[in-house]
Amino acid sequence: MDIRQLRNFIQIVELSSITAAAERLNIAQPALSRQVKALEEALAVPLLRRHGRGVMPTEEGLRLAARARVILEDIDDLATDVSGAQKTLSGTVTLGLPPTVAEVLATHLIERTMQTHPQVKLRIVSGFSGHVQDWLQRGTIDLGVAYEGQKSSAIKSQAIIIEQLFLIQRGGEGAVADGTPITSEEALSLPLILPNPEHGLRKRIDHISESQGIPLDVRLEIDILPTMLAFVDRGLGSTILPLMSVNEQVASGRLIARPIVRRPIDRTLILMSPLNRPTSRLTSGFSDFLISEVHRLSTSGAWPGTTM
Repeated sequence: MDIRQLRNFIQIVELSSITAAAERLNIAQPALSRQVKALEEALAVPLLRRHGRGVMPTEEGLRLAARARVILEDIDDLATDVSGAQKTLSGTVTLGLPPTVAEVLATHLIERTMQTHPQVKLRIVSGFSGHVQDWLQRGTIDLGVAYEGQKSSAIKSQAIIIEQLFLIQRGGEGAVADGTPITSEEALSLPLILPNPEHGLRKRIDHISESQGIPLDVRLEIDILPTMLAFVDRGLGSTILPLMSVNEQVASGRLIARPIVRRPIDRTLILMSPLNRPTSRLTSGFSDFLISEVHRLSTSGAWPGTTM
């Protein structure tokens, strides 16, 4: 197995065709087929399935392509990292975000990356905190953001903000309250619309309710943020979220956000990086940039919380 074979295999997977890949790479098709066969023999697994319209990667082929992309990106960055000749960040960063964070941070981060680091290609994937941690350990992503929970010896974690949570209720005509503060006991006793028990936000709320001895009245369990907010807007229940998740709806008056006082409800957001892979100049620089953007949002009041 060599670097050239890995680069060529990625082209085959992206084009779903050995013929098309051979044309793009300016390589004879039989030679490219022999490279694939050599990879399959070296790994002792089938990597491609042939069909009438081309080829499709097997599960093992998909894993090889994903890992190969990470390896090749590291190799492409190697000369720059060692020489220090290039001062601007460049390359591809894959970032994992939990759903409630992705809803509010992804667009902002993409826009700011395009403005500040135009040579950086940012890929964002979304999943629950446990999924983000697993992707990081398997090398699928470069950096991950999650909510503090189960720790792993293979992951470096850095707290970046303690996020304040608000009670979100229906606004406009028929609203039962304005944006006045509410105690955590009162908020947790209301009919609630929350994510399912596997969601990091739900785990945090469950933990707080148990610690205070307040049984939750969960009317609906919904993981899709726009759907959850639509049912809150209909007056079917309240929810508990960071203010950033509902800035637009609160500004328009459709929803109200009530600060939770006397035992405020919060959660800690962490930035994760793998300990089993060397940190490149790109991922290190982008980590600093991401943290600065979180602090920027917090300082502006758009993301209420205490930065770390």
